[in-house]
Amino acid sequence: MISKTAMTYGGALYDLAREESLEEQILGELHAVSDLFRQNPDYTRLLMEPSIEKQERAKLIDEAWGGSVHPYTQNFMKLLCDNGTISALPDCFEAFRGRYNRDHDIIDVCAVSAVPLTEAQAARLREKLEAKCKKHVELTVRTDASLLGGVRLELPDRQLDGTVQSHLNQIQQLLESSSL
Repeated sequence: MISKTAMTYGGALYDLAREESLEEQILGELHAVSDLFRQNPDYTRLLMEPSIEKQERAKLIDEAWGGSVHPYTQNFMKLLCDNGTISALPDCFEAFRGRYNRDHDIIDVCAVSAVPLTEAQAARLREKLEAKCKKHVELTVRTDASLLGGVRLELPDRQLDGTVQSHLNQIQQLLESSSL
């Protein structure tokens, strides 16, 4: 669940980026920065360190990111740092991405299967989902060896379970209810 703070900050940055037609660029930059923050929690802790003055932390951001990201992205990081909310940057990215996806008719779907899907299977699945949802589908594919077979689709608002285990559970429930 994305915090209200992240929704507010990420949404405000999205509104600014949209006004300037920079949504795609800022989205990509936030994605890269967010990944870096997730992979390097020490960097986040450094930018939150109360013993380091705010101006010094802003200078660290300028030195690390100056020239490699749009000034809006850089200033956004400095704003979060000043407010002591820099750790919320990955969630701000998710809020930004949510708004971007909504405006561009994109839906994130994760397909979980027992064995890896081939590229052809993933492409066919994406095509079928796009036809059904009437949106562009960003498909992520994961494997879960604990599944017996089939595919579970995880959408933002629901889960569609076509796994063998799910079918077996339904059969068991049917047998149990009919034996009453």
